[in-house]
Amino acid sequence: MLCLLINGVKYIYLSNANDLKYKSLSSNVYFTLRDIFWNGDTNQRINVNNFNSILINNSSLEERGKVFEYSDALYDYNSCYTKKLYNWLSGMTKDNIFDFDKLEDGKEIDMSEYMIYDDWWDQFLNLHKKLEEQLEKHKKWEAEDIERDFNRVAETMGDENY
Repeated sequence: MLCLLINGVKYIYLSNANDLKYKSLSSNVYFTLRDIFWNGDTNQRINVNNFNSILINNSSLEERGKVFEYSDALYDYNSCYTKKLYNWLSGMTKDNIFDFDKLEDGKEIDMSEYMIYDDWWDQFLNLHKKLEEQLEKHKKWEAEDIERDFNRVAETMGDENY
């Protein structure tokens, strides 16, 4: 684990630049999950790998180039991906997600690779809210498709009153 406690302040390790999270919902999910992977425990790493492999279409790092595209898992209301991810993240609290270790005396670290945990947690909560909003969109899209399908069935049955 790479979570550190330095002079009473909690920090988490970032394996990538934090601004990569702001490109899209998919990139926010991907890089937040990577943060959890690097700072979390074994069970969290297993779950992160499962979620991220779906999000990146099981492509390896070598296969992802400059034109890489995420899967549509977050936008497909027929997929349970977003709901499962949302539920998994909902089980995390600020106090239970990571364990923090005191920085060993004399150990040097590159602070540019770390972020204050409280700031990261705010970003995490923002992502969680965005996933909740995405689930609401899923419900709307599903309802629209059900209505469209119902109308299509009515049309094929010759009932013009629908």
